[in-house]
Amino acid sequence: MKETQVTEQRKALIALTDFQSVLPPIHLEQEETLERLTAMHAARAPDDRKKSVAPLVKRYGVKPPKISSRRFEAVDFGERDATIQERALFFNDQAVRVFKTVYDNEASQNHPPAHLIHVTCTGYVSPSAAQLTANSLGWGDTTRITHAYHMGCYASLPAVRMAEGYISALGDRGDKTSRADIFHTEMCALHMNPSNTSPEQLVVQSLFADGHIKYSAVHPTHAIHGFEVLTIREQILSESQNDMTWITADGGMQMTLSREVPSKIAAELRPFLTKLIAESGENFAETLKNAIFAIHPGGPKIIESVQETLELSERQVEASKEILKHRGNMSSATLPHVWQKLLEAATPPGTIVVSLAFGPGLTIFGSVFRTVDRRK
Repeated sequence: MKETQVTEQRKALIALTDFQSVLPPIHLEQEETLERLTAMHAARAPDDRKKSVAPLVKRYGVKPPKISSRRFEAVDFGERDATIQERALFFNDQAVRVFKTVYDNEASQNHPPAHLIHVTCTGYVSPSAAQLTANSLGWGDTTRITHAYHMGCYASLPAVRMAEGYISALGDRGDKTSRADIFHTEMCALHMNPSNTSPEQLVVQSLFADGHIKYSAVHPTHAIHGFEVLTIREQILSESQNDMTWITADGGMQMTLSREVPSKIAAELRPFLTKLIAESGENFAETLKNAIFAIHPGGPKIIESVQETLELSERQVEASKEILKHRGNMSSATLPHVWQKLLEAATPPGTIVVSLAFGPGLTIFGSVFRTVDRRK
């Protein structure tokens, strides 16, 4: 495919700003999580298979230094026969606490968001934490709530696309205080299944963690420090519907993850990026050479495969690897944590950031951002 060169830069409709993350309270080194994983599965294994658990975890579990630590809201749901109702109620209680942590201040209460998008694929209760928060703060007649649920690891980008539509629809009715907040609450550890010791599940259970983050979409002229959103694109890969799934199962959610995912993504990635970058108005070759790549770490092999396929430098993928190393895979909350890290690292204004995320479908989602910094 011809790599289209485009010189007319697309005008941003929104910008992302005001990133605020909330750390789950339980912090464990990866070695300890692997030990707990081994003990959990061994306790449920038949007597004739107990001794085989440790070698399986050692072989298939994600080890340091790829992941050095992860954070959780709870770590015992896989160690007891918790029902899906118990898991859901725990999820909602903790999500309400996280919302309160972010919004429990005078500025938020006096200036509620015009829209609030709650993103998660790890817990669903109605009324949701977003609805309960809006009700408790008296936002019922000012804030429109949207639930962006069960899309998996790429969900931050469709949520940004939703926010783009909301902010654009405000038009002349919007002002510098008008915003759409996107709020992720992911608690992947609620769904660990100790009765399944397949290699696939040992990878999943040693990879995923919990994470919470909120950020705001505003009109570009109102962003002091953040990212202008130039374009968002998605593609469902053919003949891939069984390579990654996320379904409700007995006792929790269950993920399937094929070994073919990295190779199938790699095969389609360059043509996908050619179209994505052309839509943004950026130069393809210059973008590959100079942009920062925020890659959702579906696992260490995903980042490595993207880096190899696109011939990216370590500098270009450093933030993605750092988030994976210190936080693991937090499902939809992961990419926003990478974005936050880039802003905290004082990435120069005007830097192009290409985001890539992958999820059930098998779906590739991508975006092109441009950093802005108008602080004095």
